[in-house]
Amino acid sequence: MIPLALAGAGLRQLAGAAAAVAVSAARSGGGLSAAWVPGTGARAASSSAEAEPLRPHPTPRSHLAGQPTPETHPELLRPNELTPGIAAAEYAERRTRLARAMPQGGVAVLPAASTAFVTGVIPHPYRQDADYSYLTGAAQHGVAVVAAAPGGGGEHRFALFIPDADPERERWDGAWLGPQAALDVFGADKVYSIRELPRRLPQIAAGASALLFDFDRPSAFHFPSVRAAVEGLCAAPGGPRAAPLRPVMQRLRWRKSGAELQLMRASALIAGAAIRRCMGISRAGVMESELAATFEYECRLAGASRNAYPPVVAGGADACTIHYSRNDKRVAGGEMVLMDAGCEYAGYASDVTRTWPVSGSFSGPQRDVYEAVLEARRTVLDAVRPGTTLSRLHTLSVSLISDALRQLRVLPGLSAEAIQAQHYREFYCHSIGHYLGLDVHDTASVGAHAPLEAGVVMAIEPGIYIPDHPRFGPFAGIGVRVEDDVLVTPTGACVLSEHVPVAVSEVEALVGEALEGAAAGGGAPRGGGAGRGAPRPEAGAAKEAAGAAAAAAAARGGGARAAAAR
Repeated sequence: MIPLALAGAGLRQLAGAAAAVAVSAARSGGGLSAAWVPGTGARAASSSAEAEPLRPHPTPRSHLAGQPTPETHPELLRPNELTPGIAAAEYAERRTRLARAMPQGGVAVLPAASTAFVTGVIPHPYRQDADYSYLTGAAQHGVAVVAAAPGGGGEHRFALFIPDADPERERWDGAWLGPQAALDVFGADKVYSIRELPRRLPQIAAGASALLFDFDRPSAFHFPSVRAAVEGLCAAPGGPRAAPLRPVMQRLRWRKSGAELQLMRASALIAGAAIRRCMGISRAGVMESELAATFEYECRLAGASRNAYPPVVAGGADACTIHYSRNDKRVAGGEMVLMDAGCEYAGYASDVTRTWPVSGSFSGPQRDVYEAVLEARRTVLDAVRPGTTLSRLHTLSVSLISDALRQLRVLPGLSAEAIQAQHYREFYCHSIGHYLGLDVHDTASVGAHAPLEAGVVMAIEPGIYIPDHPRFGPFAGIGVRVEDDVLVTPTGACVLSEHVPVAVSEVEALVGEALEGAAAGGGAPRGGGAGRGAPRPEAGAAKEAAGAAAAAAAARGGGARAAAAR
């Protein structure tokens, strides 16, 4: 990234040009906002008592969306898609469903996610708010949507509020969403400057029965004028009542459409292939960081945009730390490694966990604990069906794991009932699972007591974690979790991550074959040792990642195009 201070004379010349543009715009009445004068931290003065039309956007028409479109990125988007795998018509249908779900005459206000910064002006990679992404498909920050439900009959209204054109900002950050694209690409009924929102909102919400806005949403604190406008409207005599938007949006997002399910299958497929690759390079002495890096590399190579969350790569007793994420030590021979990792593909998250022995075979105690977790997994998956709840599934898992702890004699002399009543949380301290979608812990406001419906996707993750203490004998320090992405179907469960081995024989075969191949070849498994002289990665990694990418594209109907691109 180029710091502004290093731009030298060219920057001073640019600052003068920007100031001249700002003055010219102010004189012509076309400037709604002050122009940024680079290098000064200030903006050229410009003010107007009345809101004025957005000034023409300087970016070419084909780039006005500020993100890929079928015209600019045919390798990513098919015609009529707004985002990969999701048609513009589906986004419009989502807004219609929101209007129906809101109180009659309700108005929803939803700002986009704000940019988070590592330090100073260095940003984290931007990630859109899931509710905003679901409703609009827009990937930019600094924007907001206002959706109004009809007061009785009629059509709902959808307005986008966007930043004014800023050539200097676009010089540094790229094309931005323009007013015409807000109408043509994103389907807005009206488009206004974001600076107009406090003035326009009372007009849009005149006579509204309710104003739906999340005051605790992080982006709300970055739009203080919008927040103040909402508070003022709701506090005024006869004004609309304030209501949270999040529960309404998350209930809409809870059940996935057919297009969403294709993307979630693809995400699980990519993450699963990456975990298989990590199993294939495991060996005594492998670094946790190497496994973490391999996972991200394989996912990105296959088309994922990022990790869904910081991966857990925990060797030995660190597997008993649920969210261990240092990933900084060697895994010793005879130890297992627990990898909990997922990716985002076209915005949709996967969340998969596997535990395996890096030396290729389970010890007796490791196998006993692992099989106990697998049995709990099998029984819980058999119980998944419409009408049950995550809460009931969790209660079932507690019973199963408590009985397993009794059979393992981890707590000698205690019955399964006593373990379930008092002691199980020492060994199983998390829930059986959570919903999955645009967020890895998705639609939390729906709650664990909601009866499951076909089309809901969740992560199911039983585990047993035995503290590294002498009183637990040969089981001390053994931590096992097996997690899968599971779709609720009309008749039961469909495991989206079923391609990742779980059976003892399959896991040992995958790791053992890689070790045998490395021994025959005189080196470590693919990419093997840390340090100089380590063999270069084989082409197999790229081939498997390409296969996952092609399968993911095929899952959303774009297989031929993806294969041709490869």
